Amino acid sequence: MGRTTSAETKQGDSFTIGPTAIDALKKWPEMRQRNDEITFNPKICYCKITGERITEPMELTELMPKDSGMKRVYRHSRPKFHKMLLEQLNKVGLSVEYGKEVADYFEDVGSNRAGVVLKDGSKHEADLIVAADGVRGASWSLIAGRPVSAKSSGDAIFRVAYPIAIALKDPVIAERFPLLEDGRPLAELWVGTDEEMSFAIQHPDTGTAEESWGHRVHPDEVLKYTATVEGWPEVANRVIKATPPDLLVDWKLMWRDPQPTWTSPGGRVVQLGDAGHTFLPSSGNGATQAIEDAVSLAACISMARSNEDIPDATRVHNLLRFERVSFLQAFGIKNRAKHSSGTNSGGDAKRNVVHFGKWMVEHDPEEYALRNYQQALECLRSGLPFKNSNTPPGVEYRPWTIDGLLEAQEKGEPTVLDGDWD
Repeated sequence: MGRTTSAETKQGDSFTIGPTAIDALKKWPEMRQRNDEITFNPKICYCKITGERITEPMELTELMPKDSGMKRVYRHSRPKFHKMLLEQLNKVGLSVEYGKEVADYFEDVGSNRAGVVLKDGSKHEADLIVAADGVRGASWSLIAGRPVSAKSSGDAIFRVAYPIAIALKDPVIAERFPLLEDGRPLAELWVGTDEEMSFAIQHPDTGTAEESWGHRVHPDEVLKYTATVEGWPEVANRVIKATPPDLLVDWKLMWRDPQPTWTSPGGRVVQLGDAGHTFLPSSGNGATQAIEDAVSLAACISMARSNEDIPDATRVHNLLRFERVSFLQAFGIKNRAKHSSGTNSGGDAKRNVVHFGKWMVEHDPEEYALRNYQQALECLRSGLPFKNSNTPPGVEYRPWTIDGLLEAQEKGEPTVLDGDWD
């Protein structure tokens, strides 16, 4: 919980982007500069559920490996980041159409084409279709022949961001969430920036939450929950009460098992981001991996010599990305446990601070794809195994499921999370 100073209010709160995604902007200097301009740069500290601090304020770079060159972690307003991407598309002459909801995907191997069917029945075709339509995308029927089932984690998150000026009208809030001496905001997990007041409160799902940005609830619903939390501070309730009633989302936390195949049978439709691999908000990696996906896919497509080679490119991209992403999905589950045991109960705070290993933050998805493309393609064609090197060093990948991982953790048995992840 914390404060983030603009009067603009749009859908979405904020998210974190790691160095591997930001480094991908190096070829677009204007966009990289714009990214630096719109980012929040808070310090961070961990608190008990009562708001009492259990760590001193620290730089986000302290979550990085000590010898990683102090790579930055960026905190972004979702609407502002989307606007930056749209500005870049306009600069290169590409437009985005809205209100065109995709109902289905198809491909025609004989004609080397694929396409989408919209809700209005119209069809659009191309050499390649990128399904980047989120957690409930319609591409799984083509990719896997069936929808991918989702299982409730038992929890949900009340989440919102709104203009700081609304919150600061309450003097108690203004006193509790001041800027630091150097003028920077402090994210308290309890999370914040310098332009918005935002909060995210994980709570047991009573069956009414939905996995949708459109599922709005009244702040009174949050107050019903906080009334059950022993020691919950009044200032936090004041932040909740100040929330505009049309912004607050109750987001259902859903488990999905890793899906190793992101391409259609003919390779002409490929999933990207949440459409292929969903992350829990606690992972701190969903946005980063979506951008890594985009960079990797573009690099692989650049290696295709003709339209006929596109299916090879999408399958190589899938091979180069799946194990890395699957490891990081499991890492999100580990982080969720850390948040629960460390910040809520006030346990060993230092032990429960989330840190990112070098393999996570020093990866270059473009260079990796270009360097490994030919070998990966040969392995796909020959059926020989390909060994990825963009995963935790020395840790052998093992297929896993949510239920299997949680059960093994509870029993103290080996899991994919074992080994040196730092």
